[in-house]
Amino acid sequence: MNQNVTLSINSNVLQQASDYARSKGTDLSELVENLLKQVTGSKQKEKIRPVSELDPRVQRLVGVVRLDEKEVGLDGEISRTEHLERE
Repeated sequence: MNQNVTLSINSNVLQQASDYARSKGTDLSELVENLLKQVTGSKQKEKIRPVSELDPRVQRLVGVVRLDEKEVGLDGEISRTEHLERE
């Protein structure tokens, strides 16, 4: 069930967000809803356990892969662009 919400947002930020949403083929309401889902969903994720609590088979894999920091995004994923440029 959707509800209407009134927010106070800087007019420049609002215009930029509207333009961004339009460029992605969506509207501002859907953009904000998706962002809120991401923010609230991140708190529900399982906390990262210390290596010592992992299965020994998994412990042996820790550190096998090394990534250059500039190639890793905020979400810990390798940039798709970086990956494709290597191919």
